[in-house]
Amino acid sequence: MSAPQVIAVDLGGTKVAAGLVDRDGAVARRAVEPTDVAGDEAVLGQLERVIAGIADGDFPALGVGIPSTIDQRSGRAVSSVNIPFAGVDLRDRLEDRFGVPVWIENDANAAAVAEHRLGAARGARHVVMLTLGTGVGGGLILDDRLYRGAIGAAGELGHITLDLDGPRCQGTCAGRGHLEVLASGTAADRLADRVAAERPDGDLGRAKAAGRDVDTRLLVELASDGPGDACEVLEHVGFHLGVGISDLVNVFNPEIVVVGGGFAGAGDLLLAPARKVVAERALVPAREVVEIVEAELGPEAGLVGAGLLALDVLDGG
Repeated sequence: MSAPQVIAVDLGGTKVAAGLVDRDGAVARRAVEPTDVAGDEAVLGQLERVIAGIADGDFPALGVGIPSTIDQRSGRAVSSVNIPFAGVDLRDRLEDRFGVPVWIENDANAAAVAEHRLGAARGARHVVMLTLGTGVGGGLILDDRLYRGAIGAAGELGHITLDLDGPRCQGTCAGRGHLEVLASGTAADRLADRVAAERPDGDLGRAKAAGRDVDTRLLVELASDGPGDACEVLEHVGFHLGVGISDLVNVFNPEIVVVGGGFAGAGDLLLAPARKVVAERALVPAREVVEIVEAELGPEAGLVGAGLLALDVLDGG
C-alpha cells in the first residue's frame, strides 16, 4: 500500500499554497495563487476551490494553516490581523464540504511543527519559530510539543510590544510598536520606500527612479552588492528583530530560534544584526546556548506542517 498523502493548504496574507503532502514532507500537485482578500466568503470560496483542484478522487484528511487566532475547541477562526477572516467555523464547513477529517492550525504553528520534525529544529526540544512575511507569525515547541495555550490561540509572537509609543500595528491589530510593525516584510517595504523618497541619490532612490518596485526583493538584491541604503534598512529591521528575539529568549530559553517566511530569504543580511542584538541584550545563560537560524524548509514550511498535522489526525493524534 502506498504511503498516505493528505491535502494541505497554507493560507497567507499574500498567497494561498496547496498540495498533497506525505509523512516525509514531500509535496506533490502543488498550486499557488494570490489570496483573495475581498472578505470572509471570498476566502472560503477560494479555499474550497483550491482544495477541490488538488483533489484527484478520494483523499483521507485535510490540513489547513491560516494566519488567524483559532479556538481549537470548535475549529473556529476567531480573528485575523492581515486578512479579512474572522468568526468562521472553518473546520465544520470544510468537513461538511469534503467529508474528511480536517485539522485547522495557525500557519506559524504549522511551520514550527514542520521545522521541528523535518527542518532546522530537528532534535531540539525547545524551539521558537518566527515567520516573516506580510506580518510576523510565531510558533512554540516547548518540551518537544507544540504549545497552543488554553484554547489554541497562543504563540502570537509578532504582537509582543517593542516600543510603547511606536507606530500603530497592521491590519486589525489596535496595538502600537509591535514586532510585526517593525520587523515584518511589510515593515521593511514601508521603510525602504520612505528611504528611497528621502534619499533620491542612494541605491534605493535610484532604483525607484528607474521604475523598480521598492520591496524586500530589491532590498536583498541591492544589499548583496555591498553597503548602501538597502543595507541600512535591513540592519534597522534586523535590529528590531533582534530586540524581539531577545525578549523571547529571556522568556522561553529555547535551544534554537528558527526564522522563516518569505522575508527570511534575506538570510544573514537580516539575521546577523539580529544575532548581534541578542548577544548583547538577552540574559546569560540563555543567550549563550541559543542558535538563530534560517528555516530549512523555506516558504513550504507552513504547507508541510499543515499536512503533517492532518496525518496526525489519521493516526489518532
